Amino acid sequence: MAIKFLPVIEEQMSVGFTGKVNILSPFNHQFLGFLLFKDGQVINTRYQNKEGLRAFYHLGIREYYLEKHQYIVEPEIVNEDEKRIHYPFSVLKTKLDQQIKISEGVEKLRPPQNLRIIVEPQVISKDFECTPEEFKVLGTLTEWNKVEEIYDHCSLLEHEVTNALVTLRKKGALKTIGMK
Repeated sequence: MAIKFLPVIEEQMSVGFTGKVNILSPFNHQFLGFLLFKDGQVINTRYQNKEGLRAFYHLGIREYYLEKHQYIVEPEIVNEDEKRIHYPFSVLKTKLDQQIKISEGVEKLRPPQNLRIIVEPQVISKDFECTPEEFKVLGTLTEWNKVEEIYDHCSLLEHEVTNALVTLRKKGALKTIGMK
């Protein structure tokens, strides 16, 4: 599948663009985020609740699978201190391809969207060991318990959330409470 924002980036690189390329929903033109450029290089991305490389990868994975977006170019002054991405575009494309392959590998493990999950309090203690990704998912579970909401509100990439949910379930730290 084609990833629509890659040609948009290539076009802005060719003219040495500085400013934002706003990312809009094609359905209602709602603002979803932006790609930030300085002298033709992508220096930051913000998409949904993610920023930097994670946002760039998340946008690419979403476009690869299903979502198409509209892009609006908006020249503006950009400060160097806004830089969160330090890779050249060729490296970003390679890393995005790797993230898409990882995402394809764990997609079959993703739980149903309407499943509700809670933390098993007896398992969680001060001696409970978890990865930083698992910790972020546990933090998200303090506010959200529906799988769809966990994916929407966690700052991790979708395949990272899936892996964390699987390992937490194997550790006995999660309990399913049915479909909503």
